[in-house]
Amino acid sequence: MACSRNEIFRAVPKAAFAPNPPSHPRLHDRRPLLTMTSRTENLTPRGDPGNVSLAQVLVYELRVRDAMTHKLRTAGPADSLRSIQLMMKAHRISGVPIVQEGALLGIVSIEDIVHALDKGHINDRAESWMTRNPVIMRDHYSLVRAVAEFDRNGFGRFPVLDAAGGLVGILTRGDITSALMHHLDRRAEEAVRQAATHASAATPDEAARRVILNAEVRAGNYDSAGKLSQRLREILRNRGVDPNIRRRATIIAYEAETNIIIHSIGGNLTATVTPELVTIEAVDTGPGIENLDLAMQEGWSTAGPLAREFGFGAGMGLPNIRRCADRLDIKSDLTNGTRVHAEVRLQPAGAP
Repeated sequence: MACSRNEIFRAVPKAAFAPNPPSHPRLHDRRPLLTMTSRTENLTPRGDPGNVSLAQVLVYELRVRDAMTHKLRTAGPADSLRSIQLMMKAHRISGVPIVQEGALLGIVSIEDIVHALDKGHINDRAESWMTRNPVIMRDHYSLVRAVAEFDRNGFGRFPVLDAAGGLVGILTRGDITSALMHHLDRRAEEAVRQAATHASAATPDEAARRVILNAEVRAGNYDSAGKLSQRLREILRNRGVDPNIRRRATIIAYEAETNIIIHSIGGNLTATVTPELVTIEAVDTGPGIENLDLAMQEGWSTAGPLAREFGFGAGMGLPNIRRCADRLDIKSDLTNGTRVHAEVRLQPAGAP
């Protein structure tokens, strides 16, 4: 694939990495607010929505566990920095987790080794120089969250823990690039196979069918995020829809579903596919959006700590939907919840 590392990391908008403002109380406290407001906005983007790369879709779909290095080289707190230096040299790595009885205590980086050498302490114990309480990632984080953490912290690597707190891997920027390249290659191979299959199997009746996908979305069910969007992508791919169009529809469905999971007490997501249009309806049962103008700003988020722990809540949901939709309508009030209606044309405007 002719895609460089820099191009892959540019696939996610910088605004997705902006620090989130202080947590807003609207969605953390499920009690109804005393002041109830209602607002409807019809939003039609100016000009055509921009192209969406496959790399952008993949960073939504893939998890840290799909990219991290599983084979770990670790050391103990009593091991010398000299032995760790030799380990780094032998295995061509730049960071070694320090563990004791399976628990992560810290990490020694190549920078720590250099500083110890400069001061004549290369034979000191690792625990004297390691970075304690390092910033970690969880294996269930999305790669969107992972890229954001690299951008925010500037680290070269992160230890990866599983749900039980056990060390299960190491993640570097290079691991993310390799994972994306691998999946891009796999998608290209799949596309070639499917094109050969559907070229002979597709019929005009199949392409003309109206298909409706529906999913009940439960609040806090982060593991289910993206399932409907994956089904939608397959339907559009089988119909030969332009890749950029189907990627835009996929992102809208994903963002709409995760918004319900994060910001509501539950709802319903429906995607309707016709020969001309993909229509995505996301309806939740509240609480509604208190300030729609703020909600449409990139980086603004009211997601709570749990959503952030699972790698969501970067404040890009509605802005990404607006960017990808040909037409967007949002209705929300604090009592009845929110309805998002988004449309993506499958044919150019004015086409027969």
